[in-house]
Amino acid sequence: MTDLIKNWLLDPAALVFFISGFVIVLLVVLGRGRRGHVRWLPVLLLGFVWLTVCLVIGAPSVVNPLLTKLEDRYPASIECDAGSHLVMLGGGVDSRVTFADEFERMSQSTLARASAAARIAQAEPSLVMIASGGALRTISEADVIGNYWNVLGISNDRILREANSSTTRDNAVEVAALLETQSVVGQLRLVTSALHMPRALNTFRKVLEPKGIDVCPVSVNREALPDIPLWASVPQTTAVVKFNKWLHEIVALAAYKARGWI
Repeated sequence: MTDLIKNWLLDPAALVFFISGFVIVLLVVLGRGRRGHVRWLPVLLLGFVWLTVCLVIGAPSVVNPLLTKLEDRYPASIECDAGSHLVMLGGGVDSRVTFADEFERMSQSTLARASAAARIAQAEPSLVMIASGGALRTISEADVIGNYWNVLGISNDRILREANSSTTRDNAVEVAALLETQSVVGQLRLVTSALHMPRALNTFRKVLEPKGIDVCPVSVNREALPDIPLWASVPQTTAVVKFNKWLHEIVALAAYKARGWI
């Protein structure tokens, strides 16, 4: 019971939800006119809309199925053929980074992607790794990722660093230019987060398939939690963060489609 209160009911998002509900009820009670006026009705309507928005963006039972629908487009169970090259897309590094070995500055998604890519490289000694991520002031994502791979035992002669990109579209274009100097054999494996994969994979295929390069998805860092019970409808801060990521991808997918990039 203590954990339930601490982890659920005292979560900031849950507190906002409950306090909002209390205030709405209070305003409705205080707003009722003595002569039968329904001055409370607009308050009740706006309150209902507000609480609904809170549930949509913050309830785990709502947010996780949204994530699942997007992440299941290219699940981790897809098997790729062995190839000569693998590209991993950076998922963020703190812009305050001052040295390329400050691995603690990597975001959780970047760390998950880089670690998954490293496991593949360790199993395939001839695999060429491409770290794709642009500059953060003086240090690039690609440099931080590349140095992280060095620490994990992957030598520099196996690592290519693409440090000019700032968007997923840039990633694809810059990697394509880099691959023009390489002899790509078999499938090019693309490593990124499951939520990012629909946009990333289709962008890379749009750029690389005309060049005869087949791109295969390696989805990692899944955000959605399985088997969320229906009663998990109290808004949670973690779910709000996940909704923000989902909304970013939905909007970006629409923008990329509108521009003909996917």
